Amino acid sequence: MLKVNQIVKVSLISGAIFGAIVGLTVSLMLDLMTGGAVGGGWYESVRHDIGQMFGAQWAERQWLIYSGIVIVITMISVTGALIGAFFGAIVGKILSFMTR
Repeated sequence: MLKVNQIVKVSLISGAIFGAIVGLTVSLMLDLMTGGAVGGGWYESVRHDIGQMFGAQWAERQWLIYSGIVIVITMISVTGALIGAFFGAIVGKILSFMTR
């Protein structure tokens, strides 16, 4: 039998993992769905933003664009993990109250 703290811990960790996977999936599916549109997809968006912030010569550097894509998708996944952990903790508290 799991103790109250273990229930909250397990639900928090599983919520964080689930949230990160959902965030990653949504961000990649957005790229898949909007990639064919003009200006759509992560590559074009990050390239445009880098060109606006640093100038046109920086927008042609592939490594900077791909680094920006990785940073953006990582931020989305971390945000999803935080939201998932928050709701996982709520579910864990509810489950721990129900098992008392």
